[in-house]
Amino acid sequence: MTPPRISIIVPLYNKVNEVERAIDSIFAQTIQDFELIIVDGGSTDGSLDVIKKYETDPRYHLIHQISKGLPAGRNEGIAAARTDIIAFLDADDSWCPTFLEKIFHLQKKYPNAGLYATAYATSYGDHIRKPRLSGIPSSPWEGLIESYFRSSALAFIYPFAPCCVAIPKSTFEKIGLFNPNLRTGEDAEMWGRIALRLPLAFTSSIGAVYSAVATNKMTDNPKVLIQHPFGEYLATQSQEELKKHPDYENIQLYIQKEELAIALNNLYALDPKQARVNLNRVTHSRFLKQKIGLSLISHLPINIQRRILPFAAKCGARM
Repeated sequence: MTPPRISIIVPLYNKVNEVERAIDSIFAQTIQDFELIIVDGGSTDGSLDVIKKYETDPRYHLIHQISKGLPAGRNEGIAAARTDIIAFLDADDSWCPTFLEKIFHLQKKYPNAGLYATAYATSYGDHIRKPRLSGIPSSPWEGLIESYFRSSALAFIYPFAPCCVAIPKSTFEKIGLFNPNLRTGEDAEMWGRIALRLPLAFTSSIGAVYSAVATNKMTDNPKVLIQHPFGEYLATQSQEELKKHPDYENIQLYIQKEELAIALNNLYALDPKQARVNLNRVTHSRFLKQKIGLSLISHLPINIQRRILPFAAKCGARM
């Protein structure tokens, strides 16, 4: 058997309706020399029964997670990986057939990048939305992202998600693993940590589909957050050294965008008071319209807030 060129990690927890689609998209890749590591967090809904049909394939490996939480599960998968590059696919998302092909192309062209990613489309069940990018040319384009922080801030969504990235093991050795203490935002925290120190290679060609509508999503029951995880990470760093970063202004822009996202999250979590605290930290004129809109919503009765918030999220102020 050909040694694997890439390790694929699929965290799994109660995704009985979606996991088959995700894994089928892996086995449908144009490049087949991979190892698949499924990290199950204790599924009880029949997900493990669905994936039994794959266990005869020597590329398939099932790990029963020891630790708790999605970030910790990814870390257990990374520890088990046998290759020098690792791709991630959540169990409710899927890949286009040429996803791995695109990743290897980027790796060959930009061998020193700390992360490789494709664009992704978002599925809302009855329709699919193409990616909204800022500061990155539309497809066909590939290259090193000029400023991850500016692109993320101005588009209000990240250029990529866990379903469309691959990360060399050497990056984890330099940056560290996913923060196991985080319940949400662990992916954005990781992307930010990588972008602070390493170039990011990207193709505007769509390589994956993120499912915004799925069962048992982590975002279904939001918890109150004081600060975005990447903001918390920055607070632990030398502020003097951070100010010397060549992309410092865009980092600050990005952090203010994240305050909007946290404010929206806290409105969903029924804590308008904390949301207003987050909004008070937003001072950039570019975000004035979103700030005013969320501030007005935060003063409305909760039952009215619940009706309006989905429209606010569609305007882009989200994690």
